[in-house]
Amino acid sequence: MAQETLSKAPKTGGDDLDDGLELDPELLASDAEDDGEVDVDEDDGEEGVYEGDDLSGHEDGEREKATGVGKKRKAEADDQREQGETEHVDEEARMADKKRRKKEKEKARKAKRLQNQPTAPSTTPTHLTPSDLSSLLLASIRESFPSATPMEISDLLPSESSLLPPADFPVGDEPEGSFAPVQRRIEAILQSGPKLKVAAPRVIVLALSGLRCADVVRGVRDVKGNGQVAKLFAKHMKYPEQVKFLANNKVSIAVGTPARVGKLLSEDAITVNKDTVLLLDIGHRDSKTRTLLTLPEIRDELWKSVFSGTARERLLSGGARIGAF
Repeated sequence: MAQETLSKAPKTGGDDLDDGLELDPELLASDAEDDGEVDVDEDDGEEGVYEGDDLSGHEDGEREKATGVGKKRKAEADDQREQGETEHVDEEARMADKKRRKKEKEKARKAKRLQNQPTAPSTTPTHLTPSDLSSLLLASIRESFPSATPMEISDLLPSESSLLPPADFPVGDEPEGSFAPVQRRIEAILQSGPKLKVAAPRVIVLALSGLRCADVVRGVRDVKGNGQVAKLFAKHMKYPEQVKFLANNKVSIAVGTPARVGKLLSEDAITVNKDTVLLLDIGHRDSKTRTLLTLPEIRDELWKSVFSGTARERLLSGGARIGAF
């Protein structure tokens, strides 16, 4: 009896293993998960990740780093853009300043040219004294040869002894552009000279353009006397035709431009003698108030083609006299 009572008495304390009970594996796994443990997956070979690990800090750091790089690049781009804009503004300012200085220089040169230009004659050109006409010619030469020495200018300037005296008829009240003064001047020249010869025009008129030459031809046609009027400018006749016309006709008046007349003189197509008179059309002004002595390209032709080289030698050594109208 005593043994049965002992065997039936309940056991207290000790380990469950002593109770003879088997533990459920699933319960053990559940308990492990509750404790926050995850086994390593041997198949993947990766270390287990615990719930307690915080990955957001790493991601935020990467994001902040990327944002910082982007801001730096943006700042560099802004700096480059601002630098480019500054350089563009500086370049525009330099160009504007350069343009302004160029205008000022051109204005100063123009003022200097106007200052050095021959002044308009105070009287009709046909009545200029040799001294007054010489002053106009001198100013024109200086414009064509600004760097010439006084000696070189003196060699170009016709002597006052070769210039015609003022006309002996009174100055009339003719309207501007009238050919009356030059008509009277030419009539007096033709009446006092010897008979005309071929290739030797008695009066040679120099004008600043072909159109002006055509006007002069119409203006002097009625006083040509017994001779012909030769048109020595490019827009009317070709050069060989002009040479042939001079060689076959007695010409009382030849009207031409400096370039063409200079060429004819240098090639001996025009004969010059002491009775030859060269009249300069200095009274006519173009739309910009330029004359035979001031229009740059024509003025240069006058001094380089007519009063230089062979043409000058044949003109002045032949005894030609020079006048104006």
